[in-house]
Amino acid sequence: MQFTSDGTEGPRFDQNGYDLDLGNNVYGFLPSAVSALDIAQSFFAAGWRVRRSSWTEFEVQHTCAELELFSEKPVRFGGVVVPERIDDLLSAFTALGLSYTVELYDQDGNETIYRA
Repeated sequence: MQFTSDGTEGPRFDQNGYDLDLGNNVYGFLPSAVSALDIAQSFFAAGWRVRRSSWTEFEVQHTCAELELFSEKPVRFGGVVVPERIDDLLSAFTALGLSYTVELYDQDGNETIYRA
């Protein structure tokens, strides 16, 4: 699958629909991932919207999150997730067979770490 900067069909994340700051609140690593492209393809197959954001990076989004996937080893990501729906994001990683380390920051800057 070739992704463009216009993006694929799929659900969009509406950050304005939630009471969130406009900055990123979730970061992490996907150590079991082969590449950012591989993850983007997996998210697309799972029904997420995907767009190419640079030559080597991808943005994936769904109703609860919008993540930027960076082509590094291990694959790194950053973005926004609705804090009350962090379990949906973690479940998506698990369903795709990905191990993860996720750092979630609340409005006060407090960090919660999730690993699997």
